[in-house]
Amino acid sequence: MLASTLWGAIGSVVGLFYAGMQVVVPGLPPAPLSTSVFNSDKYMGSWHFVAAAVWDEEDLKSFLTTDSSVLHIQKGDDDTLTVTESSRVGDLCQNSTWSYSTWFVTDPFLFRSDYDTIALVWDGSFINCSSCIVMLFVDEDEEASAILFARDEKTPDEVIQAFKSKTDDLLMEDFYQAPLQKGYCKLDVAA
Repeated sequence: MLASTLWGAIGSVVGLFYAGMQVVVPGLPPAPLSTSVFNSDKYMGSWHFVAAAVWDEEDLKSFLTTDSSVLHIQKGDDDTLTVTESSRVGDLCQNSTWSYSTWFVTDPFLFRSDYDTIALVWDGSFINCSSCIVMLFVDEDEEASAILFARDEKTPDEVIQAFKSKTDDLLMEDFYQAPLQKGYCKLDVAA
């Protein structure tokens, strides 16, 4: 009960802080999706990696070898989401799976089950893409990356440029777009 009240208070303070920051930094996206909204059927399924933006060029190193990547998001047990990723790195396919907690008391933050990564999710409306999401990941090394995902394998150039422009406004000037030269790996996920 105390933890729930504490997280609720922290969530309210963070919400107010974010609203205030939007006045100071007009380029900020709208408030992130709540965990209950993101946990809806609308956001479940496959998402294709399109591009990433970071504040520090060094943080791009994990993306530079990725030709293509696809995520599959599905509801897990209890208050979790299971995220399976298949990435093409060179000629190899690499698969990874993570669980994220969607507890209402940590809304809008998604915490990876090992607590090494925190994520926030926005719908694509602020870049004029109804079939996109933007995820901000902050990992254990405090490296932050904004990643654009789309439902379709091909994303219009104007959407990619809108993402780049919006992240530039946030001083995330180091940018990487997936080359998509070698095709997508097969994504095996449980039904």
